[in-house]
Amino acid sequence: MKIALIDLEEDKNGCNNKDQTGTYGSVMDAGGLAGTVFNLLKKNLLRLPILYFGYMASILRSRGHAVAIYSSFPSDEDVVIIATSIIGYKQEIEFARKLKAKGDYRIGFVGAFARAVPGPFLEVGDFVIDGEPEQWAIDIDSEINRDGMVPSKRVNDLDSLPFPDWRGFPIEKYGYFPLLKNKPFLTLLSSRGCPFACPYCQYLPMQGKKWRKRAPENVVEEIAYLVKDFGVKSLLFRDIVFSLDMDRVRKIAELLIAQRIAVSWGCETRADCLDRDMILLMKKAGLRFINLGIESPDAKKLAEHGRKPIELTLFEDLVAFCENNDVKINGFYIIGFQEDTEAKIRDTIRYACKLNTSLAQFCVVTPYPGTPFFTEMKAQGRLLDVDWDAYTTYNPVMKLDHLSSADILRIKKLAYNRYLLRPEWLLKRGSKLLLK
Repeated sequence: MKIALIDLEEDKNGCNNKDQTGTYGSVMDAGGLAGTVFNLLKKNLLRLPILYFGYMASILRSRGHAVAIYSSFPSDEDVVIIATSIIGYKQEIEFARKLKAKGDYRIGFVGAFARAVPGPFLEVGDFVIDGEPEQWAIDIDSEINRDGMVPSKRVNDLDSLPFPDWRGFPIEKYGYFPLLKNKPFLTLLSSRGCPFACPYCQYLPMQGKKWRKRAPENVVEEIAYLVKDFGVKSLLFRDIVFSLDMDRVRKIAELLIAQRIAVSWGCETRADCLDRDMILLMKKAGLRFINLGIESPDAKKLAEHGRKPIELTLFEDLVAFCENNDVKINGFYIIGFQEDTEAKIRDTIRYACKLNTSLAQFCVVTPYPGTPFFTEMKAQGRLLDVDWDAYTTYNPVMKLDHLSSADILRIKKLAYNRYLLRPEWLLKRGSKLLLK
C-alpha cells in the first residue's frame, strides 16, 4: 500500500504544533507587548515533529508499505492518515472533505481530540485510530478496512518498537528556540504515561496512567542513530516525567558520556524527581534546560485539583542551583482555576518573578475533552458556549466563581508583561537566553 501521513499546515496566525499538549495541538497566544514578541519567536522558531508519525513511518515501511509525508494534499496514495488537533479541527475536517472529493482515498485520523470527539471526523473520513497508533500500524494488513473507531492498544514493551524513521520529514523546519539553538533538532520518547495522573493533564488521554519505560541502552542507541543518520545536534525528550526513575536517567547520562555522543538536550520532569548530583551528571551528558511544572505556589489549591504538591523550598533551591550551573529552567504556571481570584493569580505571578527562571509560561486552565477534569466541569455546567478551536490553553473556556473571561485575558497579559519586561529578567536571564 501507499500511505500518506499528513501534518496539515492550516493555521496562518501561528504554528500549530500538534505533538504538543498531548496531541491536542498548541499555538502560542501570550498577551501584551512582551507576549506578542514571545508569540512571534515561537511561531517562527519553535516547531515539533509528530512523534507518532515517526513511529508509524518506521513500522509501515518495515512491512513493505510506501510512506510519504505531506503538509497539504497527497499524491497517489491509497490511505491517508491525518494528524488532528482541537484548535485546527475545522480546517482538518474541511481538508478531509476536499480530499474525499478529489479521489478514492481511504481517510483515517489520529490524535487525542479525534479520539475524544470522533463524530465530526467520521462524517468526512472512514476511521479514527482509537489510541496510540503503533499497534494499528503493526496490524494494518488486517485493520485497514475497518470503519469507525478502530482500537489500537498501547504498546507495553516500548523497547520492542523500532526507532522513528524521519526520512521524508521536513527536519530542517523543526526547532526549539530559544532553549535549544543548534539544528538539526528532533524529539524522542524514553517513557510514556504518568502515575501522578493529574485530572486536568492533557497527556493522559493518549498515554494513560501506567508508566512504561525504555531501557537506557535502547534510548542511547536511538540518540546515536539520530546523530549518525540525521545529523541531529539537539533533541527534546517528550516524556511527561522524564526522571521518574532517577537511576534510569543516571544510566542514560553515563552512557551518553561513555560513548562520547555530543548532543544538546532538554526534558520535562518534576522537581521532586531530581537531585543536584544527577543534574550535574545530566549537564555533562548534554542537558541544557528543564521544563518544570510549577503551576502555582498555592499547594492547597493544587492538591484539591488532584496534583501532588511540591514544597516551595524545593522549587527555589532547584531553580537557583540549575540557573547558577547554566541549566536553564522553563517554568510552567496555570491561572484560571474555577475558584481563583485576581489576588491569588497575582500571587502566582509574583512567585514566578521571585524564581526568575530563564523562561516562564502562563497558561489558562483548560478542560480538554477526554480528561476527568472536562467531565467534572461539564457536569457542573461550567463550560462556556465556545467552539473547540478556542481550547488553546491561552483562552478562558469555563465559568469561574470570581473572574470573567475578560479578567483572565487581562491578567494573562499582565503576567507576561510583568515577567518579561523586568530588569531582573532582561539583564540576568533574557540576554543570556537570546544571545548566548
